[in-house]
Amino acid sequence: MEQRCVSVSTLSSGSHVLHFADGSTYEADLVIGADGIRSVIREFVPGRPTSLVYSNTVAYRSVISPEALKAVKTDMLRPLCWIGKDKVSVVKSISDDLLIEYYLAYHIISSSGKPEVASNTEKMNLVVFSTNSTVPIGSENVPLPWAKPASQEELLHEFSQAGWGKDANIILKEMKNPSKWYLHFLYPPLSSYVRERVVLVGDAAHAMLPYLGSGAGQGFEDVYALCTLLGDARARKCYLDNALKAYDSIRVAHANMVQKRSTLMGDIVEKRGPGGGTTPQIRDQLKDIYHPIWHHDLKREVNRAVASVYGPRGAL
Repeated sequence: MEQRCVSVSTLSSGSHVLHFADGSTYEADLVIGADGIRSVIREFVPGRPTSLVYSNTVAYRSVISPEALKAVKTDMLRPLCWIGKDKVSVVKSISDDLLIEYYLAYHIISSSGKPEVASNTEKMNLVVFSTNSTVPIGSENVPLPWAKPASQEELLHEFSQAGWGKDANIILKEMKNPSKWYLHFLYPPLSSYVRERVVLVGDAAHAMLPYLGSGAGQGFEDVYALCTLLGDARARKCYLDNALKAYDSIRVAHANMVQKRSTLMGDIVEKRGPGGGTTPQIRDQLKDIYHPIWHHDLKREVNRAVASVYGPRGAL
């Protein structure tokens, strides 16, 4: 059975009612909005329409065979970074899988591509990004659908003046049947992920741009924090409001920081960073950008939140 939620309302008892497109309803003590970037539940939390905006970036995606990239001469099995005038490309390997990331930028059109292939598969996923930085973010409304087929001619024309070199051109020319994705994110970010007994997780709470590759990870952190708070052996309905308050107190600041840094990362690698676009400037700006993400002690933070709700024993 598939049902599409269209709104949430509150009863005098404090419970919430989910309203579905087919006219049906469902009453619940707690509503968890995990309904993605175009979240319906999100609108309830601030009590007003939220700003899901077009980032002025499109992503072209294609799936090819790894054999098609045999002509690429660059050693892509070790971390590499090329930075030239108005462009930057990054390559890195992760364990036994091969992850190739290209961040390519130039003047008005700023671009990055991410082909991804596991060593034991026969297909490769390629993505290249193009940004128009001449117009303000949110100034253009893109009609649905936000993902649709595109021609290879359009793709090659988009990047025809980039001057990225032979290897990048080989990758672009192998993207025979690309799809085109209009990237949106939540701007400005929400100041709270909770209202009454409705709580947001993942893209519903903090939809972000992909430059740090951390959006899904923040969703996992949301769920870990919420499940730990609600799944404690001492949890009872009378603790629900305090548990949601504790969740909000730890997740909003951190996830919104990651969202902000994701946007900043795009600006830096596309030479729009606040510190300038020379090679030393870019290197300096990127030096610690992942530190508060990779070194965030989530478990300790969540255990403190649990203790604040149920007492000092912490999570079981």
